[in-house]
Amino acid sequence: MAAEILPSIAHMRAGDHYCGIFRTDEDHRQLVVDFVRDGVARGEKMLYLVHLHTSAHVEKILREAGIDVGPLFASGQLEIRAAKDAYLTNGEFIPEQMIALLKEATEVALAEGYPALRATGEMSWALSGDPGSERLVEYEALLNNFFPDSKCIAFCQYDRRRFDAEMLLDILHVHPKVLFGTKGCDNRDMYFVPPASFLEADRNNAVLDRWLHNLSSGHQIA
Repeated sequence: MAAEILPSIAHMRAGDHYCGIFRTDEDHRQLVVDFVRDGVARGEKMLYLVHLHTSAHVEKILREAGIDVGPLFASGQLEIRAAKDAYLTNGEFIPEQMIALLKEATEVALAEGYPALRATGEMSWALSGDPGSERLVEYEALLNNFFPDSKCIAFCQYDRRRFDAEMLLDILHVHPKVLFGTKGCDNRDMYFVPPASFLEADRNNAVLDRWLHNLSSGHQIA
């Protein structure tokens, strides 16, 4: 009998931009396994960018979950790369170049006959202090201009044990959808701030305006 995929993963569609904030290795493993399993079921191309884990580790947990990765690797449907090889161009992180790479990878997947590209990355690479890594949140905000009309699904991995609260608050601001543990949450009317507002010079006022708007649009006390 086929394993049941987490509802939070099964609801993902092309154009979705999720962050995953997890606290345990068990939650991380389940998210990764189901993200790939769902991609296999839909016949999508998959790109996994590793940092804390090795390609061998990811392959191992997929095999242990009953996913036959051999044909996926052989056909190119599943590709695992080192995160820094993708995110850092000549040793520097440039958000616009990474978005261009993601766009190109999506176009290649479509040209190869896949209905969409499914991408996930371990964002811990940004904690290493490489040049440009301070632009991570800007990059995540700019992605929201790319995803809505794309044939790409993204799940950005954030380990709560490694990222501080200040960073994760900003991460919530720039992701319209969130995986918290293994639960999926729609963040668009909660903490998400559209990129045009979030990237204003006075970010705090933009965030405050958005939150007050969301608050006033919700349930009001008579």
